[in-house]
Amino acid sequence: MARKTAKKAPVIMKCENMFCAGCGHSIFDRILGEVLTEMNIIQDTIICSDIGCNHQFQYSMAVDVVMPPHGKMGAALTAMKRVRPNKYCLTIAGDGGAYAIGLGETMSAATRDENVTFFVMNNTCYGMTGGQLAPTTQIGQWSSSTPRGRSIEEHGRDFDVVKVMKNLDIAYLARTTITSPSEIDKTKKAVRKALEKQRDGKGFSLVEVLVPCPTNWGMSPVKAMEHIKNELVPRYEMGEIIDK
Repeated sequence: MARKTAKKAPVIMKCENMFCAGCGHSIFDRILGEVLTEMNIIQDTIICSDIGCNHQFQYSMAVDVVMPPHGKMGAALTAMKRVRPNKYCLTIAGDGGAYAIGLGETMSAATRDENVTFFVMNNTCYGMTGGQLAPTTQIGQWSSSTPRGRSIEEHGRDFDVVKVMKNLDIAYLARTTITSPSEIDKTKKAVRKALEKQRDGKGFSLVEVLVPCPTNWGMSPVKAMEHIKNELVPRYEMGEIIDK
């Protein structure tokens, strides 16, 4: 049987990624790099980089980057798109940056239906700073700041962006994972569709991707993927929720 040759990384990926072993951010960055390459829009793209694990992409991806203060992607993207309306303006953000310190900016951009694109990596914790409680930390989930697990009484309910945004008049809202080749393919299609919505002037798009954080979850990469499939996916509404 002939040995299958591994698919080469697109030219936009200029060096090895800098994420922890098994981190889902690196898989998403490869997906985004492929989409930008296949759409032939690398030179027309400006990425608004949030501060967190996700901002490491800028060291491995040859693309223009603007880094605003933590959580201010919604405001920065709005300004970028209005000043450069012919550019693709997008962010790669973490769930903490997009839904905690940045929730006001994220929701404001969405309610104004700004013609920008959010890609949010949801690993249910603050990955860069030590695995603390995040808005998306699940009820009962251990974190470095909730050693007895998240409780509704002490910490409130976890945040679900789909429940919050599903009735807004926006262009696109989807939730995917990267736990298998078929799920990676779904994520890639969602990424491309979100950027096509911006190209066509349809308005605000957000794709949330459930990604593993083996380091802060205290799991092997394999177990972390299984955790997403067995524990997170059943709790969330998956797929394309809004497609205008």
